[in-house]
Amino acid sequence: MKQVKIIDGKYAGRIFEGHRFYFDHLHTGNSPDLFTVKTPEGEMTITSDRIDVEHYEKQLLREQLIRLGANIGDTVKIIRSGSGSYKRGWDEKAPHKITKITSSGYVQFDDGMAETFRPDVEIFKN
Repeated sequence: MKQVKIIDGKYAGRIFEGHRFYFDHLHTGNSPDLFTVKTPEGEMTITSDRIDVEHYEKQLLREQLIRLGANIGDTVKIIRSGSGSYKRGWDEKAPHKITKITSSGYVQFDDGMAETFRPDVEIFKN
């Protein structure tokens, strides 16, 4: 379970076990996400505007970095590509430099030449 840092209300500044369970709960495209948090008084639902979202997202990114086994700036060989987008001339078999990794698992290669969802890679060694 992840940790959620509350920034507002009775538990401001405290960190509890919890997780995001619903995105954009008002379906407007920019409404808060919903989180479940285990407090001393029991489980409660809290909106993302009352938590430290950056603190939560860093945990997700850390998990993706561990899963990927590589980091931004690494040159890698793509073992299995995920779904995504590719620009003309993209050669999946060539070595590629990772230029961005998101907390949801998207990996960008070569400054945007391709972006794939949770690919498997191997760090390229000459």
